[in-house]
Amino acid sequence: MDQNMRSQLNEFITRQRQSSQHGGQPLAGKRVLDLSTVVAAPYAAALLGDAGAEVIKIENPQAPDALRSWGTSDKTTIEPYYAYIGRNKLPVTLNLKSEAGKQAFEDLVRNADVVIENMRLGVMDRLGLSHEHLLAINPGLIIGKVSGYGMTGPQAQQPGFGTLAEAYSGFSYLNGSHESGPTSPPTALADLTTGIHLAYAVSLALHQSVRGLSGGQVIDISLYEPLFGYLGGEFISYQLTGEVPQPIGNELRAAAPRNNYQTADGQWVALSCSSQKTWEHLAKVMGMPGLIEDPRFKTNGDRIKPASRKALNDIIQNWMFNQTCEEALELFHAKGITAGPIMSMESIAKDKHYEERGSIVAVEDPTTGVTLKMPDVPFRMNNQANRVRFPGLPHGAANDVIYKDLLGYDEQQIRNLKAANDGN
Repeated sequence: MDQNMRSQLNEFITRQRQSSQHGGQPLAGKRVLDLSTVVAAPYAAALLGDAGAEVIKIENPQAPDALRSWGTSDKTTIEPYYAYIGRNKLPVTLNLKSEAGKQAFEDLVRNADVVIENMRLGVMDRLGLSHEHLLAINPGLIIGKVSGYGMTGPQAQQPGFGTLAEAYSGFSYLNGSHESGPTSPPTALADLTTGIHLAYAVSLALHQSVRGLSGGQVIDISLYEPLFGYLGGEFISYQLTGEVPQPIGNELRAAAPRNNYQTADGQWVALSCSSQKTWEHLAKVMGMPGLIEDPRFKTNGDRIKPASRKALNDIIQNWMFNQTCEEALELFHAKGITAGPIMSMESIAKDKHYEERGSIVAVEDPTTGVTLKMPDVPFRMNNQANRVRFPGLPHGAANDVIYKDLLGYDEQQIRNLKAANDGN
């Protein structure tokens, strides 16, 4: 990065720091140290940043967060996954194995409200930065600890990754079909789910903590438990019946019809008739009112039987093949039938509801000048503005501002840190 760009970034970061201390956001004035990598824990930090917290992203100077390389191609210099998960964060580099790096981290801890980390169990201890040590430095510190299987139990020492958590939670087993076998999701579902839960837990803990004084604690969250919690109904059903819930593809074990159906123009419609009234409306819209009294389909209990499911899916699919997506949805919506289009990223980018609702926000990348469109904060609050302020910034972009302005380091201390980062 040339000197001119570094100067511009320093000015940009300084403005962002100043604005984060004001403006009525829920977590304005709170400071989060994001010591984590990849998706789950960093996503929690991003959500806290959306709410106005100042998030300082701490990375290894020699080994940047692996997320920076996700989805990159020769078509763009922008790191797409990091642009999103790294949003609203001020990146600094620290060699925590050096005395200078360790001292700087401890100084940051003294000035922070939250530390989020996902190192393997024991790593922080070996660095001399155990949770107990950090809480001694700052008794009001909230430490969010993400691990694959949690900090206790026989699997605690095993390395964690989202794909393994999706499998261990029971999700992958149920997400497949008899034909496909267990199916993992096409996105980091366990990580993102964990990130949401951790941000929620941190927000609760902040109500009881006072920086530097009291209320500090460790939040222990695994990658598998939040996703397992989404399957609570299935687990209770197994406990009550002894029957192991089986994968059922795009359907819903508890209600029918519920599936994805292709239309005459090659588009897809998602349809869910989980109430009796909606099912009866569907039968009439298809011009088949006799299905309502058909003993195979008369009640939901009848419709969820395997033979009935197959017959009903075939009937609906054959009808759909004679409608375009637009025609089918127009008929469904007129009768209050719960159905909608299955969207691709291309169709989302062109969709009027996404645009007018503000589901997508445009932010400028200060390093390239490119305007990026990305998902905005997915909820609105009347009196408080949660927002994406800027995309992920380059590795170490905030070093000068954070170490000089926040910690007040002099030139010698800055040189010592740089030497430690360089491995000297």
